[in-house]
Amino acid sequence: MNMGTPGYPEGLPHWANKSLLSHKLESRRKKQQGYWLFFRECCGNCGGRGFVENILAGVTAVKIESDYGSYRPDILLERGNEPPIWLEITHTSPPSPQKLAYCASKGIDVFELEGGRRPIESAVIQAHVSPRNCRKRKRERLAGLWQHIASLDDPIVGIREDFRSPERQRKEFEAKLADSEKRRQNVADGKVRCARCHKVFTMEDGSVSLSYISTHMQDGGCGQAPFCDQCWFAIMGGWDGVFPEDAASWGLNQECSECQPIIIEQNNEIDESSQRTSVWMPTPYGSRLVQEPEKRTQSYIVGDRTVSRDELQSILLMFEYLLSIVLRYYPKHTDAHLMTETVKEIGHAIQFANGIRDWDWMGGIGEGYIPEDDTPSSGDKFLYAKRWLVWEEFPSCPLKMV
Repeated sequence: MNMGTPGYPEGLPHWANKSLLSHKLESRRKKQQGYWLFFRECCGNCGGRGFVENILAGVTAVKIESDYGSYRPDILLERGNEPPIWLEITHTSPPSPQKLAYCASKGIDVFELEGGRRPIESAVIQAHVSPRNCRKRKRERLAGLWQHIASLDDPIVGIREDFRSPERQRKEFEAKLADSEKRRQNVADGKVRCARCHKVFTMEDGSVSLSYISTHMQDGGCGQAPFCDQCWFAIMGGWDGVFPEDAASWGLNQECSECQPIIIEQNNEIDESSQRTSVWMPTPYGSRLVQEPEKRTQSYIVGDRTVSRDELQSILLMFEYLLSIVLRYYPKHTDAHLMTETVKEIGHAIQFANGIRDWDWMGGIGEGYIPEDDTPSSGDKFLYAKRWLVWEEFPSCPLKMV
């Protein structure tokens, strides 16, 4: 079965790939998820080879068979005021020389994808990079970052969200540890009682089960008060949502000067949370409330250098590419599997993967199912690039291998 034009006929695999790939790209664009391609060619003038990039960066729309000038690319990736990207799904006939010449003159990059495989498994046959979009400088930057990683004894690659100084982090950790130990020792000495029923807490097998609630205390010392499991469960409404008469008395007092800072902090948390959209999502077992991801301040680290979002993404994909080669030959390589999971976890935690900061979260997720682990946790996330027993020596830059 042939489709397309009489001069450039295309078969069913071409149309299936084009349709499914455009759907996948649009879905990832709407969800602020990138789509990366490795390719071997550059502009033809710089002599450069090997590059990896997110072709959805800055993309505002994915269109299939959309007219552009006197041509109609298989898939058109619009990028606002920037020249678009064209994807051509090749099965029986490549893009015409006239089409490629037109794109080169307009600053349009064309990625020719192999269309004879199963849908969504297309690989890059050839990249046709417009001379004005030469990747030489970016390629040299990535190669330099890879060499920088190789030169360090214990380099890190990933996301920093904790901007406290190491000294402050250490002091706060030690203070928290000391407070925890003091609480544990007070329990061990029989000095801690439930604020409600006055039962003395005891250690069982070196541990204790208790909860803390921010509450107003008549004799001062407002803040976190210890509650036994039974009392905490009771004042929270129990199984039936029935509250005991004294439940309200364990709240904070609006007129108490000691309660005021706690109330302000709690209100700030509520205000911040209320500014984020929530939606009920269907799940395999019913439904659950999903909240818009929290927008966090992030910086991106390679070695001991701060890099751009795109550069970190590319470095992560370079690691993933090398690990895929290892797993091709050693499919049960435990460290390679674990390292791959870490790389993907860091990549997933990068905010605004495509650089669209006015992202419509509700429009992006639609009404589909979002897995519970789809929202990354906050905090620093690093890949310790040389601690994994995957290679005998750190590999050379993968851009030379593409």
